[in-house]
Amino acid sequence: MPKEQPAERRKTLRMPIAARVTFSEGNREEVWFTENMSEGGLYLKTEKPPFVGTVLNLEISLPGVEKLVKLSGEVMWRYEGHACGVRFRRVTAQIRKTLTEFLESAGVSDD
Repeated sequence: MPKEQPAERRKTLRMPIAARVTFSEGNREEVWFTENMSEGGLYLKTEKPPFVGTVLNLEISLPGVEKLVKLSGEVMWRYEGHACGVRFRRVTAQIRKTLTEFLESAGVSDD
């Protein structure tokens, strides 16, 4: 029986976005894809998700955005064999602006 997803605690809306994400943790580097994302985090599809609390260095290739978005994120939940939820950490003003503009152009707004 599938594990239930954690209770909704997000402060921003999630948008269904398929974006390429390269992550590194120590010597490990992999490429995954998002199922959805917001200004505060993302849902990564992966059969072998990192454990809760793992800090990942992420490079996100947003559709239609030339520059990679580079930031760190912490795994907040995992569902073995399927996915994990990542909350962004220490987001700079420039990265927040890029994420906000991208999500607004994709149809998400907190207004």
